[in-house]
Amino acid sequence: MSNNLRGKPKTIALALGSGGARGYAHIGVIEEIQARGWEIVGVSGTSMGAVVGGLYVGGAMESYRDWAVGLGRRDVMRLMDPGLGGAGVLRASRVMSKVKEHLGDMAIEDARMPYTAVAVDLVAQREVWFTSGPMIDAMRASIAIPTVFTPLAKDGMVLADGGLLNPVPVAPLASVHADALIAVNLSGPSVTTAHGREEVFTGIKFPKIKFPSFPQVIEPALRALVPAFGRGEDGKPDEHHELRMNTLDVVDRSLNLMQEAIRRYRLAGYPPDVLVNVPLDSCGTLDFHRAKDLIEVGRDRAVRAFDAWEAGEPLVL
Repeated sequence: MSNNLRGKPKTIALALGSGGARGYAHIGVIEEIQARGWEIVGVSGTSMGAVVGGLYVGGAMESYRDWAVGLGRRDVMRLMDPGLGGAGVLRASRVMSKVKEHLGDMAIEDARMPYTAVAVDLVAQREVWFTSGPMIDAMRASIAIPTVFTPLAKDGMVLADGGLLNPVPVAPLASVHADALIAVNLSGPSVTTAHGREEVFTGIKFPKIKFPSFPQVIEPALRALVPAFGRGEDGKPDEHHELRMNTLDVVDRSLNLMQEAIRRYRLAGYPPDVLVNVPLDSCGTLDFHRAKDLIEVGRDRAVRAFDAWEAGEPLVL
């Protein structure tokens, strides 16, 4: 992009990253882009980024937004269909049925602009880009977080969350002609310090969040390897070593750690013009009842990033 277009683009290519419920923030980012009069001409997405991106290019984002902000905790629980005995805790069929109510049976080829959903084939151990075919299938493949949502079997592939290899999919937009490329990372720096202090966004106040110490994180693994770990001389659990993380917590934090390292590596090779960072601790991966707050977080972080870009501040990956 030429320097004379900095902060004044007419067209935007948009890469939307993975991050579970934090993906609602993508809606706020898109709304801020629209508020500035910029035109989005191409979208790529991974996991929840593929869902929001697909809804946007399919013209269904607004109706989905209105539905999502009305969800309560119990509504979300009703959408969670257990995948008993399968390769994931949840099947995601109810969730995708709701998405389909807004999107319909749209094919990617019929979208109003180029769209790519990124998934991973666990059999071939490679990245898969969906640029044609049923959009709902592409979304379903891309959201299959390991151990959380069951993978999608399709055309001889076993498809899982694209964030495993490409958490913020900038590369698929290389062929899109745009004045600027904006990427949205859902694993940005935390809004709290180690002491649990609060940070106030525009109209949003996050609760104090206390994270476990390093010993608390490694204790579950040690218990699995050494059954006696954390037990007193009488063989009973030591009160000091009370388990504070369940299996999904361990998987979630492990995936976040891995994806952050991959994100930095990938973006170094394909740097965007603007990087919008949504804090990792904005919410939990499955906090899908917090759409309203997270949309505002996305808008707030977009304003910060876009204003910094217009002011000529350097890009920090």
